[in-house]
Amino acid sequence: MIPELWVLALCCLAYYLAAGVAITFGYHRLLTHRSFRLPPWLERAVVCLGLPAGTPIQWVGNHRQHHAQEDREGDPHSPHLDGFWYAHVGWYLGTHNRLVCFLYSLAGPLRMLFDGWHRPRTNQASAALAQDVARDPFYAFVSRPLPYQAACTLHALVPGVLAYAGWGWVGVGAFWLTLVVVYNLGDCIDSVAHLWGARPYPHASQARNNWVLGLLTMGEGWHANHHAFPASARHGLLPYQPDGTWLAIRLLRGLGIAKQVVVPSPEQLERRLQPERAATGDGSPA
Repeated sequence: MIPELWVLALCCLAYYLAAGVAITFGYHRLLTHRSFRLPPWLERAVVCLGLPAGTPIQWVGNHRQHHAQEDREGDPHSPHLDGFWYAHVGWYLGTHNRLVCFLYSLAGPLRMLFDGWHRPRTNQASAALAQDVARDPFYAFVSRPLPYQAACTLHALVPGVLAYAGWGWVGVGAFWLTLVVVYNLGDCIDSVAHLWGARPYPHASQARNNWVLGLLTMGEGWHANHHAFPASARHGLLPYQPDGTWLAIRLLRGLGIAKQVVVPSPEQLERRLQPERAATGDGSPA
C-alpha cells in the first residue's frame, strides 16, 4: 500500500532542512568562515550532506573570492556586474544565455548529475583561497572528479529510488521539486540578496537583508549582516531577524559540541550601524 501523501510531504521537508543545514551550517559558516568549530568527524559528516553544492575546495574558494571583491571586478557572481541570471546560476556554467540558465535552474536531479562531472573541472580560479581545505586529505579526496561524481550520483539516485519505491512517479516529482527549491534558494543568495532588501550598513557591497530569504534559507538571507560581519556564526543580528542556523549552532554550543563560536559584540554592531544612523539622522536604515 502506497504511504499517505502527508508522509511524502514530511520527507520532502526533512530533505529541505537537511540540505539547508548542510550548506548554511556546514559549507558556509563552518567550512568557509570558520565561525565555529566541530569535532572533525561531525564536520565531515555535515559537509558530505551538502556535496552536491560543489566540491569543498571550489565552493570555499569561490565564496572567499566573493567576499574579497564584493560586487567589484573579480567577484564570481555579482548581479550588478553580470546580470541576474549569470549571478543566479550562469557563473556555474560560464554562460549568460538566459534560456540555458533557466533550464539548468529547473533541472533538479539532472543538475546534480551534471554537476558531479562539471564542478570539479570548472571554476577553479579561486581554489588558492581554500588552501586550508585542500590540505585536509578528506576534502582533497572528495573534491577529485571521480569521488565527487560518485557522491553526486548517490545523492541523486538514493532519494530518487526511495521516492519511486514509496510513491511512484508522484514521489519522483516531489523529490525533483524539492531539489529545485533547495538549489534556487541557495542561488538566490548570490542574485536576489544583492538586489532587493535593506542595506543597514555603509558598505561597499550591495548585499541586502531580505526577510523572505532570511526565513526560507535558515538565516542566510540576512546577507547585509553577513557581509558586514563575515566571520559571525550568527547572521540574524538585528531585532526580529530569525536565524535557524544560529539556533542549531547555539544548541551545539550549549551541549559543548560547537567550540570557538564567533559573534560580534553589541558594541561592534553599534559601531557598524552608527555611521549610517548619523547619515539618516533618525537611526533608521537608508
